[in-house]
Amino acid sequence: MTSESLTRLSELQERLGYDFSKEDLLDQALTHKSFAHESGHSVHNESMEFLGDAVLGFLITDIIYRDFPELAEGRKSKIKAYLVSASTLSNLALALEIPQFLRLGKGEEKTGGRKKKALSANALEAVVAAIYLDTGIDSVRAFLEPLYTPLIEEIRDGRAVVEDPKTTLQEFLQARNLEPARYLVAAESGPEHSKTFDVEVRVGARKLGQASGTTKKKAELLAAQSALARLLEEEL
Repeated sequence: MTSESLTRLSELQERLGYDFSKEDLLDQALTHKSFAHESGHSVHNESMEFLGDAVLGFLITDIIYRDFPELAEGRKSKIKAYLVSASTLSNLALALEIPQFLRLGKGEEKTGGRKKKALSANALEAVVAAIYLDTGIDSVRAFLEPLYTPLIEEIRDGRAVVEDPKTTLQEFLQARNLEPARYLVAAESGPEHSKTFDVEVRVGARKLGQASGTTKKKAELLAAQSALARLLEEEL
């Protein structure tokens, strides 16, 4: 590993508040498959994203179980969906400035990969996996709890919308006698095994939001969140 890479990893570890005993794990977590394919690297962060998603899901479920024991299972499930959503994970990743440390392929860089919510969310999942592989579940819990404490408080105070954003948007529109939202795929990019979908949400002829995701469903959810934020701002 070059001195430049070590400096880069050291800077991110300061932001994460966690020192890796095996820095190669963090290096892998920051290596996007586009970079690996273009540079001939044998490892990238896709498998780590898969593991990190599972570890994150378990710990968030545990936090919800402990912090909201009085809530019904359905409500707990909605809170979990909100806390592990691509939008929430992306915001947390941006707060830690993780995207700026990613190694991306030239094509992904040119198409604005560092600004893609799905990519940022996946990167945070990979970092979670790296911490888990480095020193175990307790270290991941110690890393996640301060990140999620403000979000838990927002939910407790009723300041966070934890419902499915597509459902919330439809209910918002129905309450105002507006047409239902329509979701349209505006563009698709990337190879067949790793596509990115750009989806826009329209009400009548008006475009209210647009977002990208690694699946149509993720893109639709993010577009619905964007539309909701715009409509709520207009009503202020």
